Amino acid sequence: MKKISIIIPTYNERLNIVRLLSALTRTMKKFNYEIIVVDDNSPDGTSSVVSAYSNKNHRVRLVKRINERNLSSAIISGFEEARGSTFVVMDADLSHDPEILPEMVKNINKGYDIVIGSRRIKGGGAENWPFYRKIQSDIATMLARLFIGVKIKDPMSGFFALKRDLYINSKHRLNSQGYKILLEIYAKSNPKNIKEIPFIFRNRSHGYSKLTRKVVIQYLKMLFDIRFREP
Repeated sequence: MKKISIIIPTYNERLNIVRLLSALTRTMKKFNYEIIVVDDNSPDGTSSVVSAYSNKNHRVRLVKRINERNLSSAIISGFEEARGSTFVVMDADLSHDPEILPEMVKNINKGYDIVIGSRRIKGGGAENWPFYRKIQSDIATMLARLFIGVKIKDPMSGFFALKRDLYINSKHRLNSQGYKILLEIYAKSNPKNIKEIPFIFRNRSHGYSKLTRKVVIQYLKMLFDIRFREP
């Protein structure tokens, strides 16, 4: 069975990460998989919790980055460490439902280049999502369509699976300082077959959102660079 590499970037997710790892262990028990947690030296001790968990479950590996803190570069670091032929990216805050991972992986095996967990198709949505966060997501989605011409319904999703080869063929063009790596891969790898699978996004119960003014500026810069500076 082909190996699946699940990449989870973390920063201050100590209260969430064990629940997620345990849920993934149950959901993926019929698959050949590994979990790579990329922690940006979280002050709350996330890396210590993951390290202790990995001693009991050797499918879990920790990548601890000391002097870096950036979402896209953390995911790319996970890709570089991954041994699987399929990559999955998901958040550590329990907002992404592990139960749809088997369906995502099966669709990659059917030949899709990218499979996206989508909030914006029938059956998908968001639960207990603050109104201002929805507005932010709507605006970001609209800008992605205007600047890049994306056809997918939920280009802002951080929950997706892709073929390893798709990453390998585009990695030299990816901007590690970006915020939404899915958009980067979409724009720079020209995937032929994309599928969206509905899921219900759940707002985090512990910790805080990483959406800051700096992140917004990075996102706008990424759109500008893709639209006007990419050949």
